[in-house]
Amino acid sequence: MTFYRYFCGAAFVLLSLHSQAQRVIPLQEAVLLALQNNATLRLSTDRIALADAKFRQVKEKSLPQVGSSLQVSRLSVLAPFELSMGGPEPAFALPPSSFWATIGLVSASKEIFSGFAEKSAHKSAELLTEATRLDAEKDRREIEYGVVASYYNIYKIIKSAQILEENMKLLDRKEQEVQNMLREGVLTSNELLKIQLQKSNLELSKVDVANAQKTALFNLATLLGLSEEVAVDTTLALGKQVHGKALELIEQAQTTRPELKANAVRMKVAENALIQTRSILYPHVDASAMYIYLNPNKNVIPASHTFLQALNLGVSVKYSISSLYASKGRIQEAKLNIAQAQHGNQIQQEQIRNEVFGLYTANETALEKVHVSEKALAQADRSYQLTDSKFRNGLLLSSDLLEAQSLLLQSQLNLLSSRVDAQLNYYKLQKALGNPIQ
Repeated sequence: MTFYRYFCGAAFVLLSLHSQAQRVIPLQEAVLLALQNNATLRLSTDRIALADAKFRQVKEKSLPQVGSSLQVSRLSVLAPFELSMGGPEPAFALPPSSFWATIGLVSASKEIFSGFAEKSAHKSAELLTEATRLDAEKDRREIEYGVVASYYNIYKIIKSAQILEENMKLLDRKEQEVQNMLREGVLTSNELLKIQLQKSNLELSKVDVANAQKTALFNLATLLGLSEEVAVDTTLALGKQVHGKALELIEQAQTTRPELKANAVRMKVAENALIQTRSILYPHVDASAMYIYLNPNKNVIPASHTFLQALNLGVSVKYSISSLYASKGRIQEAKLNIAQAQHGNQIQQEQIRNEVFGLYTANETALEKVHVSEKALAQADRSYQLTDSKFRNGLLLSSDLLEAQSLLLQSQLNLLSSRVDAQLNYYKLQKALGNPIQ
C-alpha cells in the first residue's frame, strides 16, 4: 500500500509538470485562433475573393471595346477592270497589275443603352458579393460556437475528474476508518470489500474521464489549427444571464441574423435578374467610332501623301422583334425565382423564430435545473453527513454509507452538468440571435 501511494504521488507530480508544459489558451484567444486558422473560413474568404473577381468582370464588360489592326498585303489584278459612268470612255480603268497595300484600322464601340441590363448586372454582381460576405459571417458564428462548446465540454470533463478525485479521497479515508474498525472487531471484512469495490468503480470512471479529456483536448487543438498540446482555463465564470423577453429576442434575431440579411440581398439579386431579362424587350443603342488608314504601298509610313484616311462615327439602334414572343418563358422564370427567394426567406424566418423561442425556453429550464441541482446537492450532502455519523456509531452498514456517497457524487456531477449546460445554452442563444461570442 505504501508503494502504491508513492507511485500515485509520483504520477500526480509528473502529470502536474506535464500540464504546466501545456499551453493554457483562454476562451477568447481560442475563438480568435479558430477564426484565423479554420479551413471553412479560408474557403469563405476564397468565395468572397471569387465574388469580387466576378464583380470586377462585370465592371470591365461595361467599358468601351477598343481594337486595332494593321494589314500589309499584295493585291494582283488578274484581268482589266473598267468602271463606266455612261460616257464613251471608261471613268476608271485598271490594267492587269500588282501592287502593295497597307490597311490600318482603329475602332471603339460602347453600348449606351442596353435596356437597363448593364446597370442591373452591375448591381447583381455587387449584391452577390455582399451575400457572400454575409455567408462568411454566418460561418464565423458557427465556428465561434463550436469552439465554445468544445471548450466548455473540456471544462466539464476536468471538473468531473476533480469531483471523482475528491470522492476517491473520501473513500480512502473511509477505507482507513473501516480497517481500524475491522481490527477492533466492530465490522466484518465484507464491509471493507464493499468500499474497495466502490473505489475500483471510481477508478474505472476516472480512466474513462481521462481518455475523454485527452481526446477532447486533441480535437480542440485541431479546431484551433495548432499542432501543440493545449490546456483550457478552468477558472471560467458560469452564470451569464439572458436579458430580454422572448418576443424582443425574436425581433432582434430577425434583424441581426446574417442568413436573413443574405436572403434579403438575394431577393434583390432575383429582382435585378428580372430587370436584366426584360432588357431584351427594349431597343439597344450602340455608339461607335472607326478610323481607317489605306495606303497603296507596303511602307506603313509613305514618303509622300499618297494614302487615304477616313473617320466613321455612328450610332446604331437594334431591336429584336422576336423578343415580343420568345422571351415570355425567361421572364416567367425570373419572376418565379423572386417568389422562390421570398418563400425561402419566410421559411427561414419561421425556423429562426422557433429556434430562438425554443432556446429561450430551454434557457429558463436550464436555470431552473441549476436551482434544483443546488438544492439536491445540499440535501445529498446533509444526508451523507447524517449517514456517516450513524455509520461511525455502528448504527448503519457500509452499504448505506456507500449509497449516500453515490447520491452525493451524482448530485455533484448533476450540478456541474446543469451549470455548464445552462452556459452553453446561453451561447447557443447568442448564436441564434446573430451575436458574436463575447
